[in-house]
Amino acid sequence: MITIKNSKLEVEIDQLGAQITHVTDVKGQFDYIWNGKAWKRHAPILFPSIGRSNDDHYVVDGQTYPMPQHGFARDLQWENVRKADDQVLLQLKASPKTKEYYPFDFTLQVDYKLVGNQLLTKYSVTNNDKQTMPYALGSHPGLNIPIDDDGVFEDYRLTFGPHPKEIQKLGINPAPFRDGTKAPFEALDGNVLKLDHSTFDDGLIILDAKKIETVTVSSDQTAHQIKLNIKHFPYVTLWTMENATEPYLCIEPFAGLPDQASDHPTDWANKKGNNFAEPGETQSFEYGIEFS
Repeated sequence: MITIKNSKLEVEIDQLGAQITHVTDVKGQFDYIWNGKAWKRHAPILFPSIGRSNDDHYVVDGQTYPMPQHGFARDLQWENVRKADDQVLLQLKASPKTKEYYPFDFTLQVDYKLVGNQLLTKYSVTNNDKQTMPYALGSHPGLNIPIDDDGVFEDYRLTFGPHPKEIQKLGINPAPFRDGTKAPFEALDGNVLKLDHSTFDDGLIILDAKKIETVTVSSDQTAHQIKLNIKHFPYVTLWTMENATEPYLCIEPFAGLPDQASDHPTDWANKKGNNFAEPGETQSFEYGIEFS
């Protein structure tokens, strides 16, 4: 495990998947990140695919390849490139193992940095290949709700900022696949979602985030809150376990989307939400989480 720390926060990161496993409030000594038994992960990195692929395969340049759910980056060991007390840079590069699933030479880096009470995360994807490289990238942090055991899940709300007039929800059918539709997110009261486990019984909720810059978790039962700054990501997904009452919620910035349901693998050249890096190009995505 790798630890970075400042006067406000202490963050633990597992080099397997480069996922954050703990974000501890130094003063209060409580953890913001989920570590329960019901869901075994904490904050996985999704690359080069998000969600399940139709028939667990996809097509690129006329060839069909297998693809695990949410890609392979979350299950591989990352290299520690550079570390300071409050910052670490981790890296995953193409290998014979990754080329069984993804035929491109790539470098994927994640830079975690603490600034005051904020954890900044920057992903960089470099195409080291000679052809255009399609990919999706997502972050999947699981947050303890309630925060520091203050209240219960249903006491909390999400506020979407700054003031989006209408937030669109992408249709999911059958879960976890998209159905290609989009409609207003009717569960909202203005720009506020009151948390209730039953809201997630049909599976993940994907929102068009092009007009959303922040998502804030708060409650009248606590002075603590969590604020995600996601303006560089076009989508944000909300998820907790279906038909359950586990005390956590994943708020997931996505640069990419799950497959639209089909009876055959999706051609990534035409997949909605995909990014395309040209040979030699590096594309970066950043977001921050303020813990208070």
